[in-house]
Amino acid sequence: METVTTTTASPSSKPQPPWYRRLNQTRGLLLALVSMAQMLDIINVASVTIALPLIMKDVGFSFDQLQWVTSAYALAYGALLLVGGRFGDLFGHRRIYILGVTWFSIWAIVNGFAEDPVVMSVGRALQGMGAGFTVPSALAMLTTTYPVGRERNFALAVFGGSGAAGSVIGVLLGGIFGSTIGWRWMFYITAMFGALLIVFGFIIIPAEKGQSKVSDRRIDYFGIGAFCGGIVCVIFYLTESPASGWESAKTLAPLIVGLILLVAFIVIENKIDYPIMPLHIWRSQRLFASCLIIICVSAGLNAMVYFSSMLFQNVLGYTPLKTSLTYIVHGVGGVFANILFTKVLTKTRSKIVMVIGWIFFIASGVVFAQVKADSSYWSYPFGALLLNCMGMAPVWLCCQINSVADANDENQGVVGAVYIVAQQLGTPIGIAIANIAANSKNSLTDIGAELLPGYRASFYACTGIASVGLVFTILFAANSDPVKVEDSDVVVVGDEEKHD
Repeated sequence: METVTTTTASPSSKPQPPWYRRLNQTRGLLLALVSMAQMLDIINVASVTIALPLIMKDVGFSFDQLQWVTSAYALAYGALLLVGGRFGDLFGHRRIYILGVTWFSIWAIVNGFAEDPVVMSVGRALQGMGAGFTVPSALAMLTTTYPVGRERNFALAVFGGSGAAGSVIGVLLGGIFGSTIGWRWMFYITAMFGALLIVFGFIIIPAEKGQSKVSDRRIDYFGIGAFCGGIVCVIFYLTESPASGWESAKTLAPLIVGLILLVAFIVIENKIDYPIMPLHIWRSQRLFASCLIIICVSAGLNAMVYFSSMLFQNVLGYTPLKTSLTYIVHGVGGVFANILFTKVLTKTRSKIVMVIGWIFFIASGVVFAQVKADSSYWSYPFGALLLNCMGMAPVWLCCQINSVADANDENQGVVGAVYIVAQQLGTPIGIAIANIAANSKNSLTDIGAELLPGYRASFYACTGIASVGLVFTILFAANSDPVKVEDSDVVVVGDEEKHD
């Protein structure tokens, strides 16, 4: 009798899908992809800022119109952040991420071909809308993939480090393209970069990131309208007032309208069953403190970068390209500082790390204020930029970690968006405060070394902003950190334990 032997294939012997079908199983690739979205946004902003004089000449902007190249982007970006974050929670972060990058890239191409100030201003606003949808979903995909603890801290350090790297790449691209093949290539390159992110987004982001756990997907149209209108009016006031006057009807009227709309927004969110921003997220002390502190970080950082750029070009006589090269130490130093303080956070409370960071930050402003008309780059500016990145990076990193620590997966998008909105508000606030300080010492006719007293006052204003951030950190930052207990179903949040 013949014996027939049958073998059962083990699970490990099942045929594996092609390598490109397995890419969405690698978290490291997802981390790289979402970090690139952050980098793309910052490259775009930094490169355009460096090339503004060339854009004014080639597109036909007048001097008083030029600010709209950056302001239009900032207004739309700030207004759409909350919408983009919440839409990601409602309809899936994968879907909103890809949609945002696609929209961003399309309008980058339009801006590259723009020959008219109106076309470019509108194009920049629409490009900012794309970034407003992309960045919150990128952050939410990261935080829903990596659990609270060391893994998430590392991922957020990479995410933040990509921003620092993007600032270096952006200023270099702005300086290099502006001096060689033309500033329009900045937009073409970012569009090409965006196209790659779209393709890899379909391949690398898992399908479940395109799904939502929220059962009620009704859209809070009144809340969206009130928030977008309010934020645009407030940012407009902060952006326009240094030139038009803080008590000008042109700026005061939008401010009053904006404040009324934001109050209406809070009322709507408190009454509606499906708010775009659930108010319960503000029960988190970490989110509240992080938003308050990051406003100070963004305010001090952007004011310092703005006035140091003016110092390099208007007093020390640097070209735009040479000015862009001076910030390499700041960007590269920021990347290394992120890595360093990620390791420090495993042994030290984030509140202590932030206090140390603010001390470095304050010192950088004091050193910048010592620059003289005949100072070399290596005498004061180099050290000031190094101190600044060593101060900015740990505070920024801790705020980013703590802001999303208490949010559940269903609210990661909106919480991340709220945090980024606070970060955006800091920029015009800081530049406005530093402008007031500078204008108190300088007149409109000052040139060269005559500008130093005003610039010195602006740097001391930056130290004042940093000092306020230090006080906020001491008063409001949580005294304990969220910790994920390894190999356990217990999540320790502050001093409370939650069991699955």
